[in-house]
Amino acid sequence: MLRLYIDSDEVSGVIAADVRPGGALTALLAALPSLLAEEWRTSDGVDDPHCRYLVDLTNW
Repeated sequence: MLRLYIDSDEVSGVIAADVRPGGALTALLAALPSLLAEEWRTSDGVDDPHCRYLVDLTNW
């Protein structure tokens, strides 16, 4: 698993995205902005002091 940290002007705080480093990582990075908007994928980044939200994209 790989955790990417994303900071955006559109979202308050840093978002962490958990991804698998193999396969279609380029496609995932291209789709990432729209995937971050899917609230059902998002949880509070309680276990990570570096982010406000955590998005699990390991099964995408």
